[in-house]
Order: sequence, then C-alpha cells, then structure tokens
Amino acid sequence: MKKFSLLLIITIFLMSLTPSSAGGISGMFKDLFSWAKNSGTIQKSEIVAHDIQYGPNSKNWVDVYYNKQDTKNLKPIVIFIHGGAWFKGDKYNFIEVGAFLERNNYVAFLPNYALYPNGNIEDMVDDIHRIIRWAWYYGYIYGGDKNRISLVGYSAGAHVVALTMVKTALRLYNQNESLGVLPKLEKIVLFSGPYSLTIANKYVNLFGKIIGVDNDQEKSLLQKVFPALFNTDDVTPTNILRKYIRGTNVNIDLGAPKIVFYWSDNDQLIPEESANELMNEIRRVSPYTDIQYVCDRGNQHTHDTLLIGARDGIQKYQKMLLDIIRL
Repeated sequence: MKKFSLLLIITIFLMSLTPSSAGGISGMFKDLFSWAKNSGTIQKSEIVAHDIQYGPNSKNWVDVYYNKQDTKNLKPIVIFIHGGAWFKGDKYNFIEVGAFLERNNYVAFLPNYALYPNGNIEDMVDDIHRIIRWAWYYGYIYGGDKNRISLVGYSAGAHVVALTMVKTALRLYNQNESLGVLPKLEKIVLFSGPYSLTIANKYVNLFGKIIGVDNDQEKSLLQKVFPALFNTDDVTPTNILRKYIRGTNVNIDLGAPKIVFYWSDNDQLIPEESANELMNEIRRVSPYTDIQYVCDRGNQHTHDTLLIGARDGIQKYQKMLLDIIRL
C-alpha cells in the first residue's frame, strides 16, 4: 500500500510540475484540445502517411508529413522527438508542427517512442537510434533527402536525442549491445532539455523532500519511477562526456557538424546551466562541432511557449521554430 501511495503522489507531482504540456493538468487538456483541433490533418492522405511502423515495439509508430504530389524532388528531413517528462507525450500532440514543416518544404517524421512505465531510458535511446536509421533508409519514399536530416528534440525528447548521439559516438552499450554507427546528420536541434545529472538529481531530491522519503528502499523506488534519473553517469550526455573523455586533446564526432541549443529565460523547469554545461563539454571533446546557442531573453517565454505556440498554430512561434531549425 505504501508503494502504491508513493507512486500516486509522485505521479500527481509530475503532473503538477508546470501548467504546460511538460506535465501539468491544464497542459493535458491543452494537448487534448490541440489533438481535437488538428486531428483532421491526420486523415489528409495527400500530406500524411499515418501510423507507419518503424520497429518491432508497441510504440514504434511514426507519422510522416510530406507532399505526396512531389516526391521526386528530394527535400530536407526533420525528425521531431516530442517531450513529456519521459512518461507522457505523443506524436499527436504536434500534428500542426508536422503539417507546418511539410508546408515549408520539409519531410517531417514524428515518431512515438517508449515511455515509462512501459520502457526505460535505454528503450528510449534504442527507439531514437532506430527511427534515425529508418528515416535515412526509407525517407526517399516520401521525397526525403537522406543527406539532409535534422534531428530535433524538445524537453525530455531533447535529452534523449542528446543521450542517443553521445552514446552512439562513444560506442557505449545500450540494451546490452554496443550502439551501431548512425548515418551522418546535417544538424541536431535541442529545445530546453535537461542534459546533466546535476539537473536531474535536483528534481529527485525535491520530490523526496516533498513526499517525505526517508529510507533507501523508498529512494530506490523513487528512482525507478524516473528511469531518466537513475543514479548513474550513463543517464545524461553531459555526465557521460565528463566520465569517459578526459583532457582536451580529443575530437569526438557527435554525428552532426552542427548542434543548435535553445533555452528561454523564463523557463522555470530547466535552468540555463543545463544547456551551458553540455555546450561546454561538447566544445571540449568535439572542438570542430559548430555550436549555435539561441538564448531567448526578455520575451517572457516559458519552457513550453515556443513549441506549444508552434503546435497551436501561432504564426510568430512557427516562424521562430522554423528560423531555429534553419540555422
């Protein structure tokens, strides 16, 4: 009974982290409203290939937004990885983002991937690794240029994207196997992700204080509820680079010549140090990687303003999103 109560309290706390799509209750209703508003787009076969299976697992489904009338002229590909605190979120929450990218001459792949409790962080990495390979191999069917793939992650999705690329670059084990080589990407674009163990553990400690966790068994259960927050350096990309790469005379290929980071100064969920710490590590271990940092200051934009605004069809946020992806 105590374990059930602990799980229930943690779930409620997660949902109340922010009044936005990152987990807030109002955000859940906004997600449903957005889906209802845009669900008709999914039925438009001229621009969407709906629920294509890209792997063997139950979450391995992707929607592809493309111009069915023009697949011979190859267009750049965007793979968009949604957020949701590792336990919620769906490709359906970003229907309008996919449709908007298609209208702007992209082929957009919006996949679902494993989420807790049906998968842990390694399952998530495995799925992101798989969708990159799948889009590279099959993208031409939808008019996509396999040599121009941008991998875009938002919030928890940005964390999993960065983790996948770092683990792949270092040939680290995932699911008890070394991650295979990925095709070269044109760029990686990361929006408001928690990239370091310091940031992750801050939330574990906060949860523990609020719900009165006071023994090792409960702490262990708490960590299991947050698979992305296991007490290991191999969970976050920043800590992996610090742990495995010593010194400065190195040059790691992180899978793309350019990595773009976005952070907004009214983000109450993820502090700026999350992006700064990972950027500093990348500069140290991969000095030839072009890092672009978009620090959104003075506009009162929260953790979700940009991406949720873009998915809700607000033109200024859609333009801003497109400008960042095109950097």
